[in-house]
Amino acid sequence: MMPARPVLLAFAAAAVAVAVAAAAATLWLASASTANTVVLSAGTEGGTYAAFAKVFAATRHDEAPAITVLPSAGATENAARLARGEADFGIVQSDTPLGTDVLVVARLFPEAFHLVVRADSGIASVNDLPGARVGLLPEGAGSNALFDRLIVHHEIDPAQIERVHAPLRELEATIARGEIDAFFVVIALGNETIARIIRTTDTRLVPIAQADAMAMFDPALEATIVPVGAYSGQRPVPAVPTPVVSVTGLLAAREDLPDATVEAVVRRLFESRQEMVRTTPQAAFVAAPTDADRLAFGIHPGAELYYGEDDPLFVVEYAEPLALGVTALALLLSALWQVRVWLAGARKNRADHYNLELVEIIARIEAAAGPQELEAVRRDLFEIFAKVIVDLDNDRIEERSLQSFSFAWQVAASTLNHRQLFAAGAAPGRPSASEPVPPQPVPSQRSPSQPSPLQPAPSSPSQEPEPVPAGSP
Repeated sequence: MMPARPVLLAFAAAAVAVAVAAAAATLWLASASTANTVVLSAGTEGGTYAAFAKVFAATRHDEAPAITVLPSAGATENAARLARGEADFGIVQSDTPLGTDVLVVARLFPEAFHLVVRADSGIASVNDLPGARVGLLPEGAGSNALFDRLIVHHEIDPAQIERVHAPLRELEATIARGEIDAFFVVIALGNETIARIIRTTDTRLVPIAQADAMAMFDPALEATIVPVGAYSGQRPVPAVPTPVVSVTGLLAAREDLPDATVEAVVRRLFESRQEMVRTTPQAAFVAAPTDADRLAFGIHPGAELYYGEDDPLFVVEYAEPLALGVTALALLLSALWQVRVWLAGARKNRADHYNLELVEIIARIEAAAGPQELEAVRRDLFEIFAKVIVDLDNDRIEERSLQSFSFAWQVAASTLNHRQLFAAGAAPGRPSASEPVPPQPVPSQRSPSQPSPLQPAPSSPSQEPEPVPAGSP
């Protein structure tokens, strides 16, 4: 019977494993599930944010959650709502400070600085603003922070400007009544409210002459040009190409939103663009975040899931470099093979050369007239033997070619030994003092017990060749 303590430990381990598996499954289901409704914090009535959000919420997508639109003062308030968890998504600007718990999911549309002034205000440039009454959006609008940056760049004392905060629709009526000299708003080019104000009141768009300088010191800003007649063709407004500063509207989301929810909303945004453009032309600018956006804000993993679908496979993306590399590798292997074949041929040719020399040595042995000539042949034979050993150590001769050389060398050595015995007149069983020493074994990689192919069989007195009688051939 199993002791109680090990049994308890086994049950405890099993319980911990089940708990860990349950927690992992819960986290997976939380990230994989899609919420039924999400909240989008937009903007003021009459602004581009509110119009865009309403059109987006009206689109339909089978897998995406429903969208509830909350009006707000603008980008700054939207960012605050995301940080407090009061909204799931929000429209912000590329210069809006975002916390680490807020990430970008898409680029929406460009927004330009609009400094609209009454024709009788006497304001021709930003430097004419001191002493004027300027209308701004309610507190929390991103436009107000950008107005502050505009006057700081032009070194204007904020106290010299009287500010009047009101929604865009109220600013429209206020400037028509002459209660303000100008108003400032950062909004998409072609906004209907701005176009209506310009068409119905005697107003004009003031250029931001130092747009390039402002953009040079802030990567969130860009210098752009408003073309002639962008807001009115009958009374061209602007009358000349007008430089302004622009920022980019971004769709942001809380970091703790499930990836599946964010992926579904982003998919709905991109797949509904064609439908949205019919009502809101700014939808044509919707695009994936840039590398600069990734660096400045970070991208939600759920959005990355959608954008990653279009990424080609590694083999497809780098097909040409890979094909070039494979071709180069094939050429290299072919060249190496040719070198190997050439080296093998060279080593075989070298062995064949030595075999031909041995054939010549055997002929010289047969033709030798006396011991002196045989001694000279013996030195040449062992000189060939020494060359073969050196070439074998330096891999200039193949192992298999050595076999044929060994056979030829043994024939030559045996023939020489026979002729020397005959020339010395040695009797059978009594070798003479001048009998040559049998050839030494060839060093190789064989085991010590294995005889070298170059070593002739050892001779004994009983195996000595008998002298050939005189007169024999």
